[in-house]
Amino acid sequence: MKLPLNITLLCWMFAGLSLFSCSNEVDINDDYKEISIVYGLLNQSEIRQYFKITKAFQTDGNVYLAATDPANSQYLPEDIEAWLDVYAYGTYVKSIALDTVMILQKDSGDFYFPSQLIYATPINTILNENEEYRLKIKIKSSGNLLESTALLVKDFSIVKPIANVKYVDFSSNYPSTVQWKSAVNGLLYEFGIRFFYTDVPASGSSVSRFFDWKFPQQRSENTDGGDKMEFQFTGKSFYDQCLAHITPPANGMIRYADSLHYIFYVADEEFTIYLDINAPSNSIVQERPSYTNIANGLGVFASRYRKIKTFNGLTQASLDTLINSSRTSHLGFHYRP
Repeated sequence: MKLPLNITLLCWMFAGLSLFSCSNEVDINDDYKEISIVYGLLNQSEIRQYFKITKAFQTDGNVYLAATDPANSQYLPEDIEAWLDVYAYGTYVKSIALDTVMILQKDSGDFYFPSQLIYATPINTILNENEEYRLKIKIKSSGNLLESTALLVKDFSIVKPIANVKYVDFSSNYPSTVQWKSAVNGLLYEFGIRFFYTDVPASGSSVSRFFDWKFPQQRSENTDGGDKMEFQFTGKSFYDQCLAHITPPANGMIRYADSLHYIFYVADEEFTIYLDINAPSNSIVQERPSYTNIANGLGVFASRYRKIKTFNGLTQASLDTLINSSRTSHLGFHYRP
């Protein structure tokens, strides 16, 4: 996930703090003070955890031009020692060292791309939802020690559809319900339906595709877990989504409907607060409170969780509608031979 913090803006924000001092002379390029910025989101549903460790910078010239130079905001790898201390019920268990990883296909933006240096746990690092993770980052050149603590969002149960349902039905005129129990340490929930399908061109190889049907966010009452939560939708809405996301096929192309995923994304309280503060504002007043849970630095160390329920495909009645109805027949879906 791309995390929404603009380091150059942070640099200007901290320079502006001097306006509150007694002096009426402000030098925005006063002596440089190191400001470390850290992002890390733990997720036990993934086999590797990633961290972004950078620093704010100041420049006499164009900040946007300076931001494209990794030397301005990136620490030298040999200057960073980073690790996770793992605790179970207050007792130290082990440490997990973080090592450098180069991302090679980062999207363009204000900062340098397409390669960026980040830090990560070893591949196949298994996190335990009953353990506490304490992030520690030592900046060797300055001696600064950054610290933060996070608990994992725990697994949770899906109540509806029940476990033995293998196909999704969009043919009913009655609302369908997705229901689950809230997760321990989870606060903000996003639910989506991912529909997979295959395009088979007149010549050439077939292509697997999908689109996501996203629903509004929901929040549990607290992070204790066990709250009943649900979304409802009508079957007709699925076909509306197909029309919105799938274009008619090229000449000679046929399509086959494949599987579906119900996907739940859950953010812990720290990540939820961070998202709230950095959400787009409709107010004329654009000033926002700063938020960080990184001791001796800025940024956020938190947790999120992804849970997926997989279905084999559509019910026969739903597939018949997709293929034969006057609304969606032009999308080119066929029965599999």
